[in-house]
Amino acid sequence: MPIVLGIGALHSIRALLESPSSHTHFLFWEPLSEIYDLPAFQNETKELIQKASSKGISLFVITGKSPNWLEIKQNFIESSSSHQIKNLTWTIYETPSYERLFPELVKECKNQFLSHFSSQSTNENTIHHFRKLWTHNYLKNKLNVKLNQMDIHWFQSFSSDQPNVLFLGASPGLELDIEKIKIQRQNWTLFASDTSVGFLLENEITPDYIVSFDSGRGTVFHFLLDIPKDIPIITWLGGSPYLFELPNPKILVNTGHPLDQIIAFLFQSEKNMDWPHYQNPSLNLFGMVLSITSGIQGRNFAMSGVSFITEQGKSHCKATGYERYYEPQINRKKSLEYFTKRLYSGVRKGKNQVVWEEVLTSKQKAKIQMFSELTAFTTNIESKKSTFVSFQGFPPKNSDLAKWANQDQSGIIHSKTLNTWLRFSPG
Repeated sequence: MPIVLGIGALHSIRALLESPSSHTHFLFWEPLSEIYDLPAFQNETKELIQKASSKGISLFVITGKSPNWLEIKQNFIESSSSHQIKNLTWTIYETPSYERLFPELVKECKNQFLSHFSSQSTNENTIHHFRKLWTHNYLKNKLNVKLNQMDIHWFQSFSSDQPNVLFLGASPGLELDIEKIKIQRQNWTLFASDTSVGFLLENEITPDYIVSFDSGRGTVFHFLLDIPKDIPIITWLGGSPYLFELPNPKILVNTGHPLDQIIAFLFQSEKNMDWPHYQNPSLNLFGMVLSITSGIQGRNFAMSGVSFITEQGKSHCKATGYERYYEPQINRKKSLEYFTKRLYSGVRKGKNQVVWEEVLTSKQKAKIQMFSELTAFTTNIESKKSTFVSFQGFPPKNSDLAKWANQDQSGIIHSKTLNTWLRFSPG
């Protein structure tokens, strides 16, 4: 549910009612008494609320610099007929003029909003934890792409007629499906998570694509083996820098990160190249593969090794980077399971529960099946390998990227990082 700060002459509300969005509940906040005390403002506000109600939209307009957010939220919940209203995602939007003219008010609004309306979600915590690392990796990887003249594909879409798409995660369940996967390997376009690559290669299964988006240093351990150099790696510019040291072709996806958005704009405006954004609500590799293959006609999507809980007394299948990381610490008193059990538990919770709910929702909407549950009908669909559509070229200059980032996303790049980009970048 959106909360909009700064409605001024009510233009934003009028625009909403003329072109309704998928949201049905809105809060508009006008904090300046010079505006909300005007009789014209008050009269038109009443008319707009009635008009919104006739269209099935719950519109709440609040005023003043110190509203009682807790009371407002409670009143809103009580007035709503939806039983799911307490689980809505609440998001705040500031109009650009208010963000520029009243920074302290915006800060106060966010503090009050977060404390009363929105608990720190998994996504927010992830962004807060990784945003500096993403920016650091972005700059480093972009420089490597340019200086080393890498084989880079800017991903646009996958296309095929009735292909079979199989995503492989690294839960222990993959071990149970591995023999069946070997038999049917040629019937699928196989997308492997970076965590599962070691186990697949150990079982003589070469995936068509490796998918890796984690920016942390732990990603390195999943690639510390002899990976065939011709397997493309699907990743993004904020991913692990180690991937950009490998000889494998790189396929870069537009994740919607602010810097990705800027690069997409520059490609479009300067070279007329379309680099589309692919959303990933599950924030997981499964969700990314589901998203980037969504344009395939007649897609038959299956998955294995996806569970997010411990199975068979362990968190992951064999031969993952977790084994390579923890093996030096194993002794007769502390087994591998002793170290890895903290990764997943017997009950899904937190981020893992959110991801799993998204998986279940996707199974119903996109007709996704677990590989172990495939019927004879679905496995007999004629196999046609999918092909990806992309364009090649190098990213825009760092100076251009930094300029746009500073203007449009000032909070995403620290001032010291920005100065580094502008002063020391070769372009």
